[in-house]
Amino acid sequence: MIIEKEIIMDSGEINKLAKNYNTLDYSTKLVKSLKVIFPTEDLEHFPKYDLHQLFNDILLQYYNGEEIIKYLLFRQYIDKKNIIAAFEAKANNSRVDFLTINGYTTSFEIKSELDNLSKLSKQMADYMLAFEYNYLVVDERHVEKALDLLPDCYGLWIYKNGKYKKLKKALINERIDPKVQLNILTKKELIEKFPKTNGDIRIILSSYNNQQINRKFKIALKTRYRTRWQFLIDNYDHIFPIDVQFFFNTNIQPHHIYNQ
Repeated sequence: MIIEKEIIMDSGEINKLAKNYNTLDYSTKLVKSLKVIFPTEDLEHFPKYDLHQLFNDILLQYYNGEEIIKYLLFRQYIDKKNIIAAFEAKANNSRVDFLTINGYTTSFEIKSELDNLSKLSKQMADYMLAFEYNYLVVDERHVEKALDLLPDCYGLWIYKNGKYKKLKKALINERIDPKVQLNILTKKELIEKFPKTNGDIRIILSSYNNQQINRKFKIALKTRYRTRWQFLIDNYDHIFPIDVQFFFNTNIQPHHIYNQ
């Protein structure tokens, strides 16, 4: 690592550092944020790439927020064939943190050490309207309360010390609402996947059964996210873990961000 010394700081400093970080920040902003942690270091002369790396290394080691758990989920699926995944996928009135699509849709809602569970019941209800398998991924401090809130079909993973423990396996969800699935798709996707309906949801619901809609819903999502997911796989070695979601959303070549 660039700075070879032990970092001593409290959780408040770490959380503030994470909150202040933006992948698009210029070097001057990165230096200003890092100076809180390294007040005596001559960071102004560091290449921009090294500043990003320093942010990344600190947060990976000390931060327990959602971004780190998302990265570890990403790592779980990057080498699996025939899977397309996405971050922040819409589901009714919520956005699920991570979604995988292959033969089935599987959602993952994250509640890190820094989160509370106040919106969780509503979020889980929304995901069950759209996806076949659903998991809650929680920091260990949330386990007891999460078990009380968990629907019968939901699976549960526990995050602790940078690793997952699979506590409960998800069961197939029987509460999918085809109208909710169709409302997740764009007009263009509806027209492409449901020919001769002009993308009219009422016509689709009267012309296709639930199984047909679910199958075409999955095909549409795979088509929507395939290019962005493949970009992450192709550029994995050049993307810092804390920036994975940014590059999924933008598909900008990493050197344009890190070396400018």
